[in-house]
Parts: sequence; structure tokens; C-alpha cells
Amino acid sequence: MAQVEIIKANLKTEKQENVKSNTKRVCAYCRVSTDSEEQQTSYNSQIKHYSAQIKSNPNWEFVGIYADEGISGTQVKNRTEFQRMLNDALDGKIDIIIAKSISRFARNTIDTLKYARLLRDHKIDIYFEKENIHTLDLDSEMFLTLYSAFAQAESESTSMNVKLGLKAIMKRGEPVGNPNCYGYEWDKDTKTFKINEKQSEVVRKIFNWYVSGIGSYTIAKKLNEEKILTQWGNKWCPSSVRRILTNEKYVGDLLGQKTYVSNPLTHKHIINYGEKEKYYVKDHHEPIITRDVWNKSQEIYSKRGNKLQPDGKQHNGKFSLRYPYSSKIECGICGANFTRRMNEKRKDGTRKVYWACTKRITYIESCSNSLFITEEILNDIFVKIYNTIIEKKHKTKEKLFNAIKETLTKDDSKSKIDKLFNEKQTLEKRLSNLIDIKLDDYENKEAYINKEKEINEELKKIKEQITEYELINSANKNISKRLSQIEKILDETKTIKEFDREIFDNLVEKIIIGEKDENDNINPNAIRFILKIGTEYKYEINENKNVSLRPDNVEKFS
Repeated sequence: MAQVEIIKANLKTEKQENVKSNTKRVCAYCRVSTDSEEQQTSYNSQIKHYSAQIKSNPNWEFVGIYADEGISGTQVKNRTEFQRMLNDALDGKIDIIIAKSISRFARNTIDTLKYARLLRDHKIDIYFEKENIHTLDLDSEMFLTLYSAFAQAESESTSMNVKLGLKAIMKRGEPVGNPNCYGYEWDKDTKTFKINEKQSEVVRKIFNWYVSGIGSYTIAKKLNEEKILTQWGNKWCPSSVRRILTNEKYVGDLLGQKTYVSNPLTHKHIINYGEKEKYYVKDHHEPIITRDVWNKSQEIYSKRGNKLQPDGKQHNGKFSLRYPYSSKIECGICGANFTRRMNEKRKDGTRKVYWACTKRITYIESCSNSLFITEEILNDIFVKIYNTIIEKKHKTKEKLFNAIKETLTKDDSKSKIDKLFNEKQTLEKRLSNLIDIKLDDYENKEAYINKEKEINEELKKIKEQITEYELINSANKNISKRLSQIEKILDETKTIKEFDREIFDNLVEKIIIGEKDENDNINPNAIRFILKIGTEYKYEINENKNVSLRPDNVEKFS
């Protein structure tokens, strides 16, 4: 008989089953904020309490206690035990995390939202004992929705200093972000652009070819034939050529705030088409091309752009967002975006609107399995999703609002303003006294002038800080205002009978149509609505164009 080798089970595999079928691996997270004796007692009590609680449940396997002691909970990065717990959870060692309350888990609402989403995606539950909330429960949909709204408000207020700082830099005519640019080298010491002679010749070629009538597609082809690579060592394409042609740096100018962050949660950068102010500095550095060549190239570029958009739209960004689903639908088979199409007019004069993969429309063989889906079906699915969320919201409203009120970051900007005003008054008094002494002691006039200049510089900084904190104080007041506004909206919000674009834009991150598994098996009928609250709804469309919720939908987690 052949010898049989027994290969032991790998306990780290994703398909690992617990020894007991119903056993959940449970840990607790504890935190205290100071090293005081009172907090130390609380810290030890929490450890004893949760150890006993978990061990006494026959359906729970005790993983351990993760406890951070004597440090602030404002930033997750400062909590080593929290990070260790997170890593263990993502490694498949934990099923449930118990925390005393949301405020003990993370005082920063953005952190709470971020890690609740991450762990939820891995089917790991966080149980907040005080609020009696399980993040895997269906009711936590509204919990995450509300938290998202308040996290955004908090992020907007806490990032005010950064925005003001960036604006001040741009007002001074300095570049913000990564200043690297093909054709130039950025000198960190002198903070100036220096021409890269080899790359600048390529830039001049591109502009000269373009003003002579050669298009971006042909220019890219010519550069590749000459075996010239881009800044990142890649081949040229029409879009990379267009980025060169529209970059004002090559004529020696500098434009600030070309993009802006629309959502502090996602930090996604949006092209600024005039929604925010811009900062233009003429003759900022040494140019590579002449202003005549620049002006002519921009005139040609503008004319060619208008030919592509006969309706008069000035840029692709706004044009592409004219319909609710524009730039929202992704092909799950090839990764391309879906585009809007219309059928021939029917007898009643109407036309059916549908969405299809751009690759299939351009080259059918490149994505022949992708689905053509009517806008009507997409609208119906969204209405179902929204109504499902709204119907559940009242179950958790009261406890959620209590949790949110408790965890909102306390506003200390008022006390900082008072402190700065006191410093300002002290400096103004010193300045007044100095002027009096200077008049009496004329021989040391120069020393007094230098001291006066020093005090004025300090006063200027303090006045700027006061202005900044006044703005932050105003923004923080909006958080409590938003609390009552959302509470009112929730009381008034009802289910919808038809598609509502404003609700759709606020709730849906993207839609993926079709899917391909690791073995390249294609399912063109799969539809996934991914929401901005971090969850998704999975549907399947059958031959009769009927849509049904899939068994593996995220709602089935709990």
C-alpha cells in the first residue's frame, strides 16, 4: 500500500474554521487618556471586566485584551496596542472587538469611521457596549451615514489651518505640492525652477510641432519613434502631450490651486474649473518657450477643444458630469467607464436611454461580453437601495445621536483666541513703552528700532493666528448646527417613488457592472452599487431583465 503523507491544516488560511462551529474569537480594547491614579484604577478595572466577560461566554474564545495606557486617543497612530489589534484582526485572528464606548475607541470621528469600515469589509464586528451598537448589524448603515456627515464637518474645521497655510503660500507666488515638472528641476534650497537642458529641448519640439499644425496624437507617435521617454520613463501618449501643451510653467508662469479637495474624507482631488479661486503669477521663473509660441498654442488648443464639444462646453469635466451616471459606472470586466447612449425614437416620440462600456462601443471585440443596461433599471435599483436605508433609520436614531454628541471633538479655539488676545495686548503695551523710551534715549535709537521691528513681527503673527482661529471657531459652531439639521432631516425624510439625482450624488460612490473572477470567468449580469458610507449592494439581472438581490449581498454579513 502506498504511503500516505498527512499535511497538517494551515491555521492561517482564509477558510479556517473555528474548533467549535459557533465559536467567535473575541478581544477587548481599553484606553485611558492620562497617567493619574484615578485613570489607572479605571484602566485595571476595564481589563479585569472584559477578561471575565469574554471568558464566561461559552460561544466566545478569549483572544486577549489590547490596552493603551496614559496617552491621548485623538490620533490612532499614537496607540501601539490599537495598531497591534488592527493587524491581528486583519490577519484573521479576531471576529469581534468589544469597546466600552465609541469615545473610548476613537475620539476622532474620522478614525472611527475609517476603521469601522475597514473591519466591516473583513466581516469583523465592533461592539460598542455603552451604545449597544454592532457595526455588522443592518442598523449600522444609518450609523455610518450619520458618522460620515459629522466626520466631514469635523475634518473641514480641523483642516482649516492647513488650507489657510496653503492659500498663504500660493498668495506669495510659491508652488504647492509636488513641484516636479518635465523640462525643469526643482531646487529645494533656493526654491526655484532650473531648466533641464535635455528635457527642455523636447518641450520646445512639442510646442513647435503643435503650432505648425501637428496634433497631439502624431506628436506622441513622433516622440516614441525617436525613442524619447516621458519624465517617468514611459512612452508618450496624446494625453501626456496635452499636459505639456497646457502647462503654464513652460512660459515662465505659475498657476496655483489647479485642483482642490472637495471631500475631506476621501481627499479626492477635483480639477478646478472656476469653482475655487486660483493664483496666477506671471514671469515667475525662466521660461522654456516664448510667450508668442505659448499664446499661439493656446489659441489652437482652444479651437480644437471647441470642435470636440459643439454644445459650447469648455471642458470635459463638467461635460462628463451632465448626467447622473456620468463617470460613476465602471466595467467590472475590462475596467473602462460606461458611456450614455440612446436608441432610435419610438412611436410615442420617446427614446430609451442605456449605458454601455466605452471599449465595447469603440472596439466590440475588446469587451464583447459587457452588458448594455437601461437607465430605467439603474434608477429602479437605486430607489430600492435608498428606501431600504430610510426604512431602517428610525431604529437607531436616538442612540446614534447620543454617540455622535459624545464623540465630537471639543472646540478649544475660543480659549486659544482669548490667550492670543492677551499676548497681543502685552506686546502692544511693550511697543508703546518702547516708543516712549526711544524718544527719551535718542543715542540708542537704532537698537530701539530693531526691537520695535521684532515686536511688530510678533504682533503680525499673533494677529494672523487670531484670524485663523476665529475662522476655525466659526466652522466648529457649524458642527452642532449640522447635528440639529440632520436630526430634522431624518424626522422629515421619507421613502422615494422615483429617482432623485441630489440624493444619488450624495449617497453613491460608483457602480460596477459585470465581474471577472480570479479564473477569468465572466459574469456580465452582476451589478454592484458601492455607497459613500462604505457598504455595497449586489444585484443580478436575469434574461428577462428582472433584477434581484444576490445571496452574497453585504446585508447578509450579520
